Amino acid sequence: MRTLAIVARALSSSLRSEPDSARNVATDLITAYHSTRKRHDVLAMKIDFGGFADLGAPPDLLAQTEPARLAYDHLVKDGYVVLDRVLTPTTLAALDAAVAARHDPPDDCFSIGDRRYALPVELSGAFADPLVYANPAISAIVRVALDRSAILAGFGAELALPDAEPQPVDRDGRPLFDADLSPLLPAHALTCLLPVGEAHGVALWPGSHRWKTHNEKAAAELCEILPGSAAILDSRLLNGATANRSDRPRTVLHAVYARRWFRDASHGLRLAGARLVIGPEFLAGVAEVDRGLFAHIKKQT
Repeated sequence: MRTLAIVARALSSSLRSEPDSARNVATDLITAYHSTRKRHDVLAMKIDFGGFADLGAPPDLLAQTEPARLAYDHLVKDGYVVLDRVLTPTTLAALDAAVAARHDPPDDCFSIGDRRYALPVELSGAFADPLVYANPAISAIVRVALDRSAILAGFGAELALPDAEPQPVDRDGRPLFDADLSPLLPAHALTCLLPVGEAHGVALWPGSHRWKTHNEKAAAELCEILPGSAAILDSRLLNGATANRSDRPRTVLHAVYARRWFRDASHGLRLAGARLVIGPEFLAGVAEVDRGLFAHIKKQT
């Protein structure tokens, strides 16, 4: 398995010199890699993406793999999918430390409910790690569900203090058109949830991104997202975070991806803090393969 990952990284670097031959071999190699992994939990819409980052292949190739296609199918049908093991322990430890260093109490202007806050997070330090904002597994799904020109429209965090009540059920973004037309269209924006430190619980209504009217009889699915995993939600999906009954604050990062032409000034009330804030010289350090995510941002001077 380690040998496959090493060879894949070497192939990805050769894509520039011999793109056609290297791409064909890399695609076959990635397919072989995942044929040895059968850890898909279809019923729970959880798919194992462990090792994707180690492959070192570009998102366009990863999007052609079985796990990516399976995840996309679930996203289209149910409106969400959980990707297991997308972050490494090293990345998680760095995020834990960065979140713990944010000692200031949240300002009331970021309140989105009882003891809940939507906070802006600057893409700097641990948050500027490409495994966080341009994770290979997540980017692969984003490219398939939206398109290759998808952008990172927002990035922030939701903080639930101890004894925070359940979040009101809502959608993460506004529909494009009226209730008759919008459910028929492909996704135009996705929300990616990345828990930090503690598991994040969320109630989901599978298929509600396709509803023309609210289905009062539909039952919610309770989904627990573990640190290191990610949940991708169609922005039209009805959802709400569960209560925090622990004695510790719970933080989940929100990354909002969208088609390049889409703009939502509100990002919904719950994503009020998910404005894209980049650190000094951030864009200069973004890898070529990830620069499309920031195509809507003016170059820093």
